[in-house]
Amino acid sequence: MAKDKKAKAAEKKARTAAKSSKKAAKKDKKLSKRRPGNNDDSDSDDQDIDAILEEYKQKQAQHMAIQESLCDSPPPVRANSLLMPHPTNPKELFLFAGEIYTGSPPVAKFYNDLYVYHTERNEWRSYTSPNSPMPRSGAAMTSNGQGKPELWLFGGEFSSPKQGIFYHYADFWKLDCSTREWSKIEAKGAPSGRSGHRMTHFKNYILLFGGFQATSNITTKYLNDLYIFDTNTHTWYNIPPPASYLAYPPPRSSFSFLPHEHGAVLFGGYSRVKASSSSQQQLQTHKKKNVGQKIKDLPHYHTDSWLLRVNTTDPKLSKWEKRKKPGNMPATRVGITMAHHRGRGVMFGGVYDVEDSEEALESKFFEDMWVYAVVQNRFWEVKMRKTRKVVKKDDSGGGGGGRRDRGKQDELELLKNLALLETKAGVSVTTEDIILPDKQEEEEEEDKNPLAKVEPSLTLPPARFNVALAVQGDWLYMYGGTFEKGDIEITFDEMYKVNLEKLDGVIQIFKRESVVGGEEDMDVDDEDDEDDEDDSMDDEEESEEDEEEKAKAEEIRRKQEEGRKAKALRKESIVETPMSPTSPTSPVFSEASAAATEVTEPESTLPLPLPFETLREYFVRTSEVFQAEVVEELKFKPVSVAESTTVKEIRTAAFEMAEKRWWDVREEVREEERKLEELGVTESVVMTGEKGESSGGPRRR
Repeated sequence: MAKDKKAKAAEKKARTAAKSSKKAAKKDKKLSKRRPGNNDDSDSDDQDIDAILEEYKQKQAQHMAIQESLCDSPPPVRANSLLMPHPTNPKELFLFAGEIYTGSPPVAKFYNDLYVYHTERNEWRSYTSPNSPMPRSGAAMTSNGQGKPELWLFGGEFSSPKQGIFYHYADFWKLDCSTREWSKIEAKGAPSGRSGHRMTHFKNYILLFGGFQATSNITTKYLNDLYIFDTNTHTWYNIPPPASYLAYPPPRSSFSFLPHEHGAVLFGGYSRVKASSSSQQQLQTHKKKNVGQKIKDLPHYHTDSWLLRVNTTDPKLSKWEKRKKPGNMPATRVGITMAHHRGRGVMFGGVYDVEDSEEALESKFFEDMWVYAVVQNRFWEVKMRKTRKVVKKDDSGGGGGGRRDRGKQDELELLKNLALLETKAGVSVTTEDIILPDKQEEEEEEDKNPLAKVEPSLTLPPARFNVALAVQGDWLYMYGGTFEKGDIEITFDEMYKVNLEKLDGVIQIFKRESVVGGEEDMDVDDEDDEDDEDDSMDDEEESEEDEEEKAKAEEIRRKQEEGRKAKALRKESIVETPMSPTSPTSPVFSEASAAATEVTEPESTLPLPLPFETLREYFVRTSEVFQAEVVEELKFKPVSVAESTTVKEIRTAAFEMAEKRWWDVREEVREEERKLEELGVTESVVMTGEKGESSGGPRRR
């Protein structure tokens, strides 16, 4: 019996061990299926939770990713869009939003697509993101002014297909220009919804003013509230108008809002004001003694200019100051918003409406270009002209004269100038410290651009208004625009660019068939009306040309008279001392040189650029003066700063100083160039002596 008990116990123990080993094997099998890299099939319940979450994460990232695609053609035609330069990349432009009103019957379509134009490769790329603003037009956008790759967007409008009902956005967005990613900014105290407003930047502030609100195509409310947004603290400041409008701009939209060293400058705009007018029927009959008055909404074209002084300590204390009427102002117009370029505003086109009655509306469209000097508060008309030849006479007896030879001469001259500065500044000069513009690299970049060899046209684009303008570097880009004739609305599907430094013509980037809205086709009567208008416009142009010819003849007679007087004075004042060829008392000092001296020199004693002289030529000629000016300023800085300043830094600062000087007086010099062209002077002659010293001025041929 004892043996049987022992056998049973051993058997039970063996069964228990076998059962335990079997359970352990099953457990190991389950664990092995869950390990990464196992290719065996498994049930969904047995999958690793981390793998599931990773899969969901990848799908979500793909859904939220910004999609980029290269475009075979430019973006679809649109009006009232935004064209903005990349704040830090000088080769990119951003195009966003816009609308088109076409079809039969016509309906409105709005866009919220983002396009980037590469200016050197002449290519378009589109970017789509699930977190982008809703479709709109009439919005406002600006950079932040702090050198960050950001663009800020506010407001805009959307309408029903037949434009019977309008909706105005009150949302605020930031676009990261590097990643093309949109971010919606939520901040208390934001402005109300609007369109037609304008924004600009000052230091770390975004400035927003004006606009309008339209609940239908009949009722429109114009605004004149000012908002300032701090990009550092994400805070809105509202500066409401005071009880008296004497020190505050009246309500308006579609104006120009340009950066200024103290804040911003506002010019122009459009609004409608309530006015009473006598009934035409009562004026004709004169049967009633009491002539009735009728309240009408009349268009008002603003031509005033205002300076906004921003208080950086407390933005709520910022104030408006009314400026004098700008000098040499162009014909009154609307439908223009100036683009900012080196302290100036650049405008093109525009329209002026004349409402003879409630049913009759005549419009005059413009095709001229103007620049507005923000600080001087003065306008200058821009004219295209042929490329000027630059002739350099070398008296050193050397041959050549090609572009590479001239570059070597410029380099030698700079080396001599910097050698003189070496002794004054106490710094060492080496050829490695010299930075000269590499013309060969610039030419190679131009060869890559398909538009580099396109011959510019001296004729500006046809008349239009609401052109999207943007300045990148020294190039002005013009996109789209609208033209109207009766009920016909034409939206231009084209883009141009102009070099604001050379003004040597207009380059067409692309041009496609314009889109006609409002009517399906123009009938014969409209064509006849066009012919009649063309005839009347031809007559007007002929009369204008006659007046221009008379003015030119009068100007030439005046110049000749001044030249005769100058010659008489020179004869009386000739002395026996040696005279410079460009001295007013020199017998070879021509009438053209006398005209060149008429440029009014500012208080600054820095040298002025000569007529027809490029920025590069100006700096080569005056580099020693500007570098000496920089060295002089170093004397007032700490010794450690002066001693650590390299020649490269001195030359860079000198070039920036010369560049600012060149642009500050650019319009005055251009005016002198026009006068010299009337006298037959079309070239700039710079004479270089044996010692490399240059002196020159315009010479009549």
